[in-house]
Amino acid sequence: MKKVLLCTALALCPAFASAEDAASELEMFSSSEVVTQAAAAPGKAEEKKTVGFSGNVVSVMEDVVYSSSTADPLNTYVLGSFLLDARLKNGVKAFANLETSYYPKVRQTTATLREIFLDFNIGDKVYFRTGKQVLQWGRCYLWNPTDLVNIEKIPFVPKVGTREGAYGVKFHVPFGTKYNIYGFLDTGNAATDRDLGGALKFELLAGRTEMAFSGWAKRNRRPVFGYDLSSRLGDVDIAGEFSVARRDNDRFLRDNNGTLETFRKDQEWVSKAAVDFSKGFRLGNFNDRLTVTTEFFYNQDGYVQSPFRDKTLYLFSGPLASVLPAGTKGLFLLGNGLYTPNYLARYYGAVFASVSRFIITDLTLNMNYIHNFNDATGALSAGVNYKNLNDFTAGFLALAPLGPANGEYTFSGAKLFLQLTAGVSF
Repeated sequence: MKKVLLCTALALCPAFASAEDAASELEMFSSSEVVTQAAAAPGKAEEKKTVGFSGNVVSVMEDVVYSSSTADPLNTYVLGSFLLDARLKNGVKAFANLETSYYPKVRQTTATLREIFLDFNIGDKVYFRTGKQVLQWGRCYLWNPTDLVNIEKIPFVPKVGTREGAYGVKFHVPFGTKYNIYGFLDTGNAATDRDLGGALKFELLAGRTEMAFSGWAKRNRRPVFGYDLSSRLGDVDIAGEFSVARRDNDRFLRDNNGTLETFRKDQEWVSKAAVDFSKGFRLGNFNDRLTVTTEFFYNQDGYVQSPFRDKTLYLFSGPLASVLPAGTKGLFLLGNGLYTPNYLARYYGAVFASVSRFIITDLTLNMNYIHNFNDATGALSAGVNYKNLNDFTAGFLALAPLGPANGEYTFSGAKLFLQLTAGVSF
């Protein structure tokens, strides 16, 4: 059981991560990890073929503290991201992001293509991106109920490395500066043409408010409709998202006379919503040196009582039963992939605070907190990040689960998660 809890803790901590810097409005669907420049418009300058190579290497040391009387597990590894950006004529571009990791404890090397795609356009009227890509879909900082296209959710604490891209074709049709149409054809898991999924979004600008209406559909799933907006009230930035479906597409667990099984709820018109408020404050001689973001999330079909609190032993059904015939609701939830961090309960809240030029010019202090209102557990993270003009980076992060035992953020039994990083970009 301790090995299960340890693996869970190590899996959850990188998943508690904040959003990467958003791409520009013209790159609404581009990678959230790597923002690339738009190609120069034909006729404005002589187009040349260019090939750019960049990347970063990060060394990581992590420690999970369970109690003062135990030997706590230590995890070390080195991760490298290697980016290739080839720009051709007529707005054609190819991009690849290869991520490699080496784990000395098991002497194992892994390599993953996080993104690889091709950009092209038709007469500078319709823009396409085909391949594996991370899309910007949704406006809030952490929770994106309208985003059903990306493979990975945005985590709570910065992830070491980049998010996994979804495979498909996206397109963008701009109509001046006020209207845009975005679409994504998801071909990643399609064995036949009937298995294709897709999303469509219509975006418009009304005064100082940018809003969008969206829809998502896939075979054997209920269509999901969404609405999102971003605006500014005084000196406060506001963002919001809302999604609704005839029935929930997520799977849940239930107790069937002592046997746990998975099912989809038949409740009609299930909704999810997130709202975000962000403000910058002047400290000393610098505007926006302190930034504070507050976000709330409502998940109508979320669990009101945490499944991790129930320590009763149940029989298991489905494929998991052949490996683990019985156990708790928590083990059934994890074993069947029914748990998505920060999306388990019905009500959530989070606060993100950042202070730049902390003590010295190149140091930034981050303090974040996330709270599950249903089981009264949360996670508090604090850390500093250093980056100098030579692209050397260093960071320290401490994350502490808070609240009663056996809640969403406390079920692993870990008391503290520590992470130390050092890296260089090139």
